[in-house]
Amino acid sequence: MLSPAWISRPDEVNAKVAEWAEAYPQTLLAESRAQFAGYPVWALTVTDRSLDDAAKRKAIILKPHAHEPAPIAAQMNVINQLLTGETLDGQATPLDRDRILRECLLVFMPDANPEGTARAPVEAWDGSQYTNEEFWAWMRGPDPNTGLMWKRVDIYDDREEEVLPTRRGIVYEQIDEHHFVEPNRHHASSLFQWLFELLKRHEGVEMLLDLHQTEFEKSPYNAMVILPCLYDTQPPHLQQYEREWAEAIVAGWAELDGVEPMPEIKPLGYTGEQRQYFVERWGEIYGRYSKLTTEIQNNNPRTPPALQQRMNEVAIRVSIQRLLGAST
Repeated sequence: MLSPAWISRPDEVNAKVAEWAEAYPQTLLAESRAQFAGYPVWALTVTDRSLDDAAKRKAIILKPHAHEPAPIAAQMNVINQLLTGETLDGQATPLDRDRILRECLLVFMPDANPEGTARAPVEAWDGSQYTNEEFWAWMRGPDPNTGLMWKRVDIYDDREEEVLPTRRGIVYEQIDEHHFVEPNRHHASSLFQWLFELLKRHEGVEMLLDLHQTEFEKSPYNAMVILPCLYDTQPPHLQQYEREWAEAIVAGWAELDGVEPMPEIKPLGYTGEQRQYFVERWGEIYGRYSKLTTEIQNNNPRTPPALQQRMNEVAIRVSIQRLLGAST
């Protein structure tokens, strides 16, 4: 059974955002873009809105993929702590919320593809109901010839594919009648449309925290921090900032029972077409902003949903502390 502090379904997220927006207009700006399917993709700005934003430390926290729900639950719980002083299950927050609201401007995108999340067969992936092969088939859809996961692409047109999955993968966002994109791999996605607007609107964004989950199948680890794939080409000050930030997140995870973070912090070794996706979609952002990607184990009994959520919350909390220049 999931904790009362876990909110990840789109209808639950929408209801909670509406509640917050009415109760906390001085500390929350709730804005949304409508997906082609009609679901709102939220950008939730948390700050003391009575103060000028110019001198505030700024960060964007985002979650692209519909098959990775723990980052939604984590963001919703952190937002609730900042707005109310309590977790969603009524515990006092450890965050210095007054200072954070006064000195920071935090934009949360809890779910960049709520239509995909709504089609998931479970609210959280705990490894008890689906094998990883079945999970992957939910992610990208089942190939009709093999029953296994359909291919990974940045965009596809359902009129042009020779073979379509028997069920559309929840990872893909529909952007018009015939086109579907993976949110972090195509600029037409709701994720990128929001991100470009937010970066243009808020000068001086220091951090982009990109929250993900993966299976860590047959791995001794259940969490890792990934540097940008173009890390070696970034300006030295961004490289240093990212590495110290990543080390702080790993140290925060290492304090939790049941967490074995990968000690090595490096970019993923993408080559060829997979690397080119990131060059084309993220290259300009990598050259101007500090960005980290976290990966926390999904669909495995070793890392149950409550721990998945807590690990994501630690990554967010540590990032806010780094933003403030405080000791983690």
